[in-house]
Amino acid sequence: MTEPPPTTDGSRPIESIAAWRELLDTLAEAGEMVAGPADGMPAVDVAEGFGYLLNVLTDQFERASLRRSRHPVFLPGVTPVRKFFFDNPDTDYDIAVLGGASRYRIRGNRGTSAYLAFCVYSAMGRDGTTRLVNLSDRDIRFSPGGDFEVILSPEEAPGDWLRADAGSRAVIARQYFLDRDAEVPARYRIEALDEPAPDPPLDDHGFARAARTTATFVKAAASLAAQRADGMSATPNRFVATGEHGPYRTPDNDYVVCWYSLDEGEALVIDVRPPECRYWGVHLANRWGQSLDHRTRRTSLNARTAASGPEGNVRVVVSGTDPGVPNWLDTAGHSEGWVLFRWLLADAPVMPTAERVGLAALRDVRGAVQHTGSAG
Repeated sequence: MTEPPPTTDGSRPIESIAAWRELLDTLAEAGEMVAGPADGMPAVDVAEGFGYLLNVLTDQFERASLRRSRHPVFLPGVTPVRKFFFDNPDTDYDIAVLGGASRYRIRGNRGTSAYLAFCVYSAMGRDGTTRLVNLSDRDIRFSPGGDFEVILSPEEAPGDWLRADAGSRAVIARQYFLDRDAEVPARYRIEALDEPAPDPPLDDHGFARAARTTATFVKAAASLAAQRADGMSATPNRFVATGEHGPYRTPDNDYVVCWYSLDEGEALVIDVRPPECRYWGVHLANRWGQSLDHRTRRTSLNARTAASGPEGNVRVVVSGTDPGVPNWLDTAGHSEGWVLFRWLLADAPVMPTAERVGLAALRDVRGAVQHTGSAG
């Protein structure tokens, strides 16, 4: 028989204790989604799977704890080490949780990044998707010095406006960079317009609600990542388009993805002619949709950093060792995982081609990668 949770006064259960135990049980269930198929999974994928769960856990509890706040604040969504949902190495994601207030204002300065947008999301539905509205720099009015202001409210407001109603849960600010060293990041802050009172403490009920919300999200995130990997790994080394890309997609992007699967001494050679677009990038991700180490390795390229041919064609080589050719992406010890292209504000998306080859078949001719033969 399950014992009732401890009480503070001998009669009323402490709800947070029950929620804590539920959180631990749910984490164990999510962990089985990692440990269950471990016999057929590379050890690095198992370790990163548990890391993925902890990344989602820490991020989501932080946001769930802010859910009742009437004082929103933009906080980094991902970092170079906390990653999820196919984070892009060239993108800064700042997330503000929308709490009890009804009207908000975002003020800031545009900077010079390649792209800036604000996207309001609802809670994630049972199908893993969210309702969203998006406002990008194409439609925001900037002062000559780059200053701007956006209103979020249920009813349309004069000037730049985003709909945010009772079902809205968060606003994500995205900045894309082609050259972080040369571009100036945008600066912005969000504030409630309804003169909110101070936030309540994280009390018994507040912790219980945050813990349960977090537990539900972590389990859903584990299931979604596992299902995607299982689906794509059945047809490796070929690209497919995806109309949606996780619960926090942006409508300005088109995505094409490939599950690479390589043996030692093999490479995946990708050919593409990128479309006309504001930004394009390609990067590698692990089984769980986390970008590979881009601090100390070359695991991503974009329109600025990739070498291209005279016709604008680009050839990318994915392998575990450097074959001495342009546009090499380092798998960082992963024999399988994701390759993802983003076409941002593209005239029309294009589909890359991919071929699995032996590294010995690669040679550098006039600065372009050539290959002959196939490893199967």
